[in-house]
Amino acid sequence: MHRKRLRIALLSSLAALVPLCCLAAPVDGPYVVHAAADGLEAWTVEAGDAGARKQVRPIAVGDVFDVPGVGSLPAFQVTLRKPAQIARDTVSVRASAPLFVVADTHGEYEILVGMLRAQRIVNAGLGWSFGRGELIVLGDVFDRGAHQLEILWLLYELEAQARKAGGGVHLLLGNHEIMAMRGETRDLNAKYLQTARQLGVQSHAQLFDANSVLGQWLRTRPAVLKLNDSLYLHGGVSRVLVDRKLSLAQINDGVRAGLNALPPFSPVERERVEFLLGPNGPLWYRGYFRDVAQSAAATMADVDLVLARFGVRQVLVGHTRVPTITPMYDGKVIAVQVYPSHEADGRDHFECLSIKGGKLLRALPDGSTQILK
Repeated sequence: MHRKRLRIALLSSLAALVPLCCLAAPVDGPYVVHAAADGLEAWTVEAGDAGARKQVRPIAVGDVFDVPGVGSLPAFQVTLRKPAQIARDTVSVRASAPLFVVADTHGEYEILVGMLRAQRIVNAGLGWSFGRGELIVLGDVFDRGAHQLEILWLLYELEAQARKAGGGVHLLLGNHEIMAMRGETRDLNAKYLQTARQLGVQSHAQLFDANSVLGQWLRTRPAVLKLNDSLYLHGGVSRVLVDRKLSLAQINDGVRAGLNALPPFSPVERERVEFLLGPNGPLWYRGYFRDVAQSAAATMADVDLVLARFGVRQVLVGHTRVPTITPMYDGKVIAVQVYPSHEADGRDHFECLSIKGGKLLRALPDGSTQILK
């Protein structure tokens, strides 16, 4: 009943601002930002007889709003929460808890949702159905595809639903999160450049600054997560990073400092941030992949040092494309990034990693799995 009242209040506010005869389906949004008077506003770009235009509606923590459907997918509801706290660097869950690992969705919302539905991570209405399982997303939600915003709101909402069910959602930062939120637009879908103009902001990054709900949430996410006896991150851990003897907290804090553009307190701290956001840092490193390594490829001894340094038995990474999820270095590194795409025959090409009872499985868009060999 409380949710219903909040939704009615939100719709009443909308009706007060925009005549019902003029309402139309959103072209993009909502983006929830702090207004000048310390309140929150939901900004959308909506189509009308005179073309697309910005609509502004008041919104508050606890309110429920709809994220419009895409293609054949339904709309889903999001409950706005209080500002997020800094995520943990280390998480311990039951050894029997099922895990589902997703890498590099790059705005391909329909392909992602198709996978999550088929593998019963979400139900037909896009609600959490993974119980006490853990969903780990290895970054790069941003750029290229046209529906990154829908993915972000879905993960934001699933995080709360999973927590209530005794499970968890862990979104990690990738290099494209950093790029997009620091104003780099070279891989940004053209739709979002148009959105920025229509919403009257100077740059797309402004829609994800620290004064926005999603921007604040993203700034609390880790770059590297230790979950039980495995290390999860976007790019990888280089030998150079190991030699610096940084803790997980120091790595994550350094990446956040770069994302927030915080002034370093010393030349040493400035250099650390620049390193962490560079080619040997956890977001960009490709040294596990000999064909694309920008410097010397990692050796087995390098990988063993990573495992010993962080007390894990394997490292799971995205960032670098592979044709199928691939164990490397005798299974000590798992490459998860199979790029999502629509094939000419109408099928989706995508893989995720499912871990059940200690077994590693390729999860496929048709709902099936294959044992990882």
